[in-house]
Amino acid sequence: MAGKERTFVAVLVALLFMSLLPSPATAQGGVPGAISMDCGEDPEVTVKPGQSSDGTVLCTVTNDGSIVAESIEITNEFSGAPIITMTLSEDSFALEAGESKDFTATFSASDRTAVVQHEFTISATVTAWGPIPVDGSILSNTANHTGDVAIKPYGMVTLDMPDKSSRNMETSQEISITFQVENDGNKVDTIDIRITNANELTQLGFVIQSGEYIQAKDVQSDGVSEQLSFIIRAPSEAATEIRNQIVIEASSTIDDSKDVVDFDLIVAAEKESASLGAGLSEVSTDDLAIYGAIGGGVLLLIFLLIIIGRVSKRSSRGKVATEPPAEPPIEIEDEDELDFDLDLDDLDFAEDDLDSMLDDL
Repeated sequence: MAGKERTFVAVLVALLFMSLLPSPATAQGGVPGAISMDCGEDPEVTVKPGQSSDGTVLCTVTNDGSIVAESIEITNEFSGAPIITMTLSEDSFALEAGESKDFTATFSASDRTAVVQHEFTISATVTAWGPIPVDGSILSNTANHTGDVAIKPYGMVTLDMPDKSSRNMETSQEISITFQVENDGNKVDTIDIRITNANELTQLGFVIQSGEYIQAKDVQSDGVSEQLSFIIRAPSEAATEIRNQIVIEASSTIDDSKDVVDFDLIVAAEKESASLGAGLSEVSTDDLAIYGAIGGGVLLLIFLLIIIGRVSKRSSRGKVATEPPAEPPIEIEDEDELDFDLDLDDLDFAEDDLDSMLDDL
């Protein structure tokens, strides 16, 4: 009851005070108790590790009256705590007629906070006209500003490749480079993975079978993609050793965050005998069968000619033996000639043995 009485008294005093003021026709400016407030754009809070920063809103309060000073109280309404905290640089001050004053609303959050958005309201209320309190009365004016504060999304990518060592290859050999990508950002992200020096590798004779670009779609915050891989085939020829670096980059589509892995691709030089081996390897099984058949036929033909020759010789010897000699044999008394005849007999014996072997066949 006492509070209402004090308010009533304050109103009466204010009305009496107003009656003593100049009329609106002669007064310069607005009426007593008038107030306005202008605030900047809605803030964003950056929570990316190493780059975190608060979001701020600058507001300006003006006493639009032209006669008396005003006491101003600044308050706020905000439901984003404890994820986001809101503080005001000023909570009260006095303004002379036509005077302005700035204050700042600051919003803070912890690193890696997930993406959220909350509404806030800032109010500037006239609590007194000079020495006369008007808070809670019809003479108290209020200016409001309503906005939204948001956690700014950020990307943070990790290219997880178990084997980052050099790859040793033979000519025309294919290898698979397997990996996964991790989303360490605070929002679902689509991550691009590409071989940044693909043209250089292609000029050296490498063939990127899988393509130089892969995309991991909709990777959850703090999540990991499925297993991905680049498939690369070595050059078909290597007169000398080929050694070149491969550079693989994973990048976020939210911001410029990226992670890079590089290592060497090494192709061993071909050996000198490799060309001969390669030529033999190109001969098909059917060709080998044809060549084998031809060789076997030639050997069989030679064997048949030998047998025919032996049989013909044996038949001729038998015919000569059955015919009676036309003249009596000539006796040769020379010892050397006699030895020669013995040698011929020995040769005939060896030939008979050969003929017996052929008969067994």
